[in-house]
Amino acid sequence: MSTFVVKLLQRSQLSHSQKDVKPFIYVRSNWMDDEAEFDFLSTTDNQNYRGSLKYEELRTAASDLELSYDAFFAECKNAMTTHMGVQGFDYELEDGEQQFFKMYKCEGYETLYLEVPLRKVSNCYQLLDAAIEAGQQKPQAASAAESHDQKTTSLAEYEKYVKESKLKEEELLKKFLLLINSKKAHIRDLESQLEERSKKSSKGKKNKRTSTDEEEDEAFGAPTQAMNIDKDSD
Repeated sequence: MSTFVVKLLQRSQLSHSQKDVKPFIYVRSNWMDDEAEFDFLSTTDNQNYRGSLKYEELRTAASDLELSYDAFFAECKNAMTTHMGVQGFDYELEDGEQQFFKMYKCEGYETLYLEVPLRKVSNCYQLLDAAIEAGQQKPQAASAAESHDQKTTSLAEYEKYVKESKLKEEELLKKFLLLINSKKAHIRDLESQLEERSKKSSKGKKNKRTSTDEEEDEAFGAPTQAMNIDKDSD
C-alpha cells in the first residue's frame, strides 16, 4: 500500500470574458492490492470528492487500448502521483448529474485513460491527514537520500583517488623507464667510445712496431763501409 498527495492542473476552456486563472485539483491516492482510492479537492469551487477504481477496470481499459496491462498501470499511476502532473496528460473534474474524474492522454488526439466515478463529501480530512503524514515522512526520506548521496559521493571520491594514484604510478614508472633507457644509451655510447679509442691505440702501437722493424731492416741491409785501420809505421 502506498499513499501520495499531489497537485494537478485541471484543464479548462476559457471564453473571451474569463480571466486566465489556472484551477488546480488536490489529489490523495491510496494504491492498495486490488484497487486505488482517491480523494479530490477542486480549487474552482472548493468541493471535495471521493472515489475508487478497481484494478480489474484498468486491466479492461488496457485490453481495449491494446496495451500491456503492466505498462498501462505504471503509466497511469505515474501520471496520478507526479506533482503538477505529467506532460502529455490532461486532468478534469466533471461535475454534472454524475461526477467523474477523468484523465486523458493527448498525443495529437485524446485517449481516455482513467474515468473514476465520484461522490461529493463534506470534508477533506483524509486528504489533509495524508498530506501531514507525507510531510512528516519527507525529512526521514530526505535524510536517507542524503545518507545515500554521501555514500555515493564518498565512493566516487575513493574511486577517483584510486584512479589518480594509478595514473601517477604509471607516470612515475614511465619516467623511471625513460631514465633507465637514457642511462643505458649513455653507457653504450661510453663503451663505444672506449672501444674506438682502444682500437685506435692498438693500431697506433702496431704501426709503430712495423716502422721500427722496417728501420732495423734498412739499417741491416745497408752497404758495408770499409774500415780504415792505420798501421803504425815501424
